[in-house]
Amino acid sequence: MKVVRQMSGLRRSKRPICLAVGFFDGAHLGHQAVLRRTLQQARRIGGEAWAMTFDPHPLKVISPGSAPRLLTDTRHKLQLLKQFGVDGCLLIPFSHHFASTTAAEFLTLLERGLPTLHSIFMGHDWRFGHKGQGDRTMMEAWARPRGISVHHVSAVRKGGAPVSSTRIRETITRGDLAGASTLLGRPFSMLGTVVPGKRIGRTLGFPTANLDCGNEATPPTGIYAVQAIVGRHAYPGVVSYGYHPTVEPCVAPLLELHLLDMRKTLYRRRIEVFFMRQLRAERRFKDLAALSRQIARDVTAARQSLASRPMKNLWIRTLQKWHPDTIVPPTNK
Repeated sequence: MKVVRQMSGLRRSKRPICLAVGFFDGAHLGHQAVLRRTLQQARRIGGEAWAMTFDPHPLKVISPGSAPRLLTDTRHKLQLLKQFGVDGCLLIPFSHHFASTTAAEFLTLLERGLPTLHSIFMGHDWRFGHKGQGDRTMMEAWARPRGISVHHVSAVRKGGAPVSSTRIRETITRGDLAGASTLLGRPFSMLGTVVPGKRIGRTLGFPTANLDCGNEATPPTGIYAVQAIVGRHAYPGVVSYGYHPTVEPCVAPLLELHLLDMRKTLYRRRIEVFFMRQLRAERRFKDLAALSRQIARDVTAARQSLASRPMKNLWIRTLQKWHPDTIVPPTNK
């Protein structure tokens, strides 16, 4: 997938561009509806499907105190857009200067930067320009004389309410992983890079990889049965997300991943961890021996949970859609 960080980066494009616009935090079912329509149109006319989004979230610039905790950082979001199949992403840096751009000025930038723009696809609540001055009506009035079609994609509804990033953040922070999975169309995941740790897990007989993740919306602390993607391979695992109360309490929660069927050096590897089910809450044990015995029970519980028919079906569907080229070890089938 091509990534362009300024409007002018597409001036030389020869093929017609179908553009999906939005922030796409989490790439949930509502976002997927917009992206799917964009892809369908692009394939129908022999054009390219692009997504336009911003970095950082506009509220982090305009009103940092009210900015939402994001489901995915920019790196993770770009990965999801690529996996969904879009040809490129117009990733616009959002600054105080850009925030002052009026809706009319934004449309001028769009016209100059994307001369082959064919169609625009937007969600039900997308707005543009300074203080959200621009809406669907303004976009359509601008696009019509230029031969550009504007498509309003209705909200996807689940459980009687629209699917939204805000709603998913709430389900995750209260630990409703099943609810988050329903709204995302896949299990909630965190993408991180393995960083050096204190190797305490190794001394307990359960080596772990410490992940530095960009997610801001996180589940409650606890122990989780997970599936992890390392390169092109999938592995079952157990995650401890919390404060190390037994060993050496830390200020900020740590995400430690123990892969059940893999013993390789993971330092600096990027790993996507899918939270399938919470096994238990985090708690303090009287000593390391007691902690080690509990971890062994957690590993057994994780294997049993991940082997259940609902979990296996959910994971198979996730791999088929988001990681179709992933290799699954025999023990994970």
